[in-house]
Amino acid sequence: MDLSLESAEKPVSFAKETGVITVGQYVLIKLPSKGLKIVETRSDGVINLGKFGSFEVNGILGFPFGQSFEISADKKVSPVKSLVFELEEEELENMDQETSRESTPILELMKNSSETNRDIIDIGSKIQGITSEEIELFKKQNNDNGEILISKIIESHKGFNKKTKYSQEKYITRKQQKFMKKFTVEYLSSSNLLKYYEEKDLSKILNLSEETLGLMLNLLDIRPGGKYFVVDETGGLILYAMMERMKGEGLIVVGHENEHPNFNLLQYSNYTESAINSMIKPINWLQFFEPENEKLIFNEQTKEAIEELRPQKKLQYYRRQKRIIEINKTIDFVTGKDSQFDGLLYCSTIYPTTLIPNIITKIKGSRPIVVYNQYKEILVELQHLLSKNLNVLAPSIMETRARPYQTIPGRIHPLMSMRGGGGYLLWGTRVYPKEGGVIAVGRGFVRRNERKKQKLEKEEDNDDNNKNN
Repeated sequence: MDLSLESAEKPVSFAKETGVITVGQYVLIKLPSKGLKIVETRSDGVINLGKFGSFEVNGILGFPFGQSFEISADKKVSPVKSLVFELEEEELENMDQETSRESTPILELMKNSSETNRDIIDIGSKIQGITSEEIELFKKQNNDNGEILISKIIESHKGFNKKTKYSQEKYITRKQQKFMKKFTVEYLSSSNLLKYYEEKDLSKILNLSEETLGLMLNLLDIRPGGKYFVVDETGGLILYAMMERMKGEGLIVVGHENEHPNFNLLQYSNYTESAINSMIKPINWLQFFEPENEKLIFNEQTKEAIEELRPQKKLQYYRRQKRIIEINKTIDFVTGKDSQFDGLLYCSTIYPTTLIPNIITKIKGSRPIVVYNQYKEILVELQHLLSKNLNVLAPSIMETRARPYQTIPGRIHPLMSMRGGGGYLLWGTRVYPKEGGVIAVGRGFVRRNERKKQKLEKEEDNDDNNKNN
């Protein structure tokens, strides 16, 4: 199998259906509590969402991604408009008109509101006329109907009408997150996968943020048909994002330090196994730096000997043969004199100053070099090294952060709590320094040379005159 792009065949099926929910996919479920959960849509399976209940997978198949559902008592689901209650101000104003949408018990209770919250007196649980025991009893009597329960809670709240419209919406949203058995099914993109691990285990993705991931891919100029050398220690999250942009066309060679690379997050991807194997080629550092010693030798057997093998042994033989051929071809491709990549992306805990100067020799001229690290000091050292190396033009360190804002009609302010950071990027352009140095040829340089020449000639004339006298 030739690794060159000209001879590489595009996979027959790069990705599964991405528009609607189908069997055999990993999807992201957004819970009413704003929690996230990754589940597999197995045929005739049942998915458990903890306190929010369980539902049958067949009930969500065929619906588009982004659809919200509500769980009933018999594990059935029904599609609903949205997970979070959203109500625009003009809908409130037009609620009594015939053109307004169908009113619900909750909307009816929101007709009365205050201009400000100054009349609200916080007296704790005394302002709420329904107890927790009554809530549990009401849930059993009404088959966990969340909307009816929320309406009951609002009716018993002594200060609900004294809240502003915005405060009422926030209050209802909190109650929906607690009592409504609704969830939303989202497509498991690289961005959603990153959000999931932000909550679950941020260290597994090296503290990478969504905006830093986007900037990283833009600086590297990821596009279909490109060839990239990547060091990815985020479990395959960066590879996941790159494959989304490359759409099955191109090549990604991944350097790693272990016997086998860690691409665990690719198991959640929407890409076929053939697409992953055809695009991603791993190579460890021993194979990269000592290719002659690390090539694998395969002892081929005769056809007669292969036919005598048991079916399981025969299958193992062909798998080993294919694996060794692919590894050796990858080594030949990467270490060959003509092997050049369209960019380098380095995201690893290995000290970059020990590897980057040796890797950039495989990158084409005028191509980007992008290095990610969660600590700025490490990139500062690498920046000083590359500035002296002269193989990378203008290495620059940058950080990006998108702060979330809360917008209200007439008011806007940033949220008080957010992530502390999302790492740093070093970006530069691969260049080939001119041997023997650079000679300036500008006008100022010519004038200085002429003045210097005239000065030397004048000094020589003065010396000759002194000798003659």
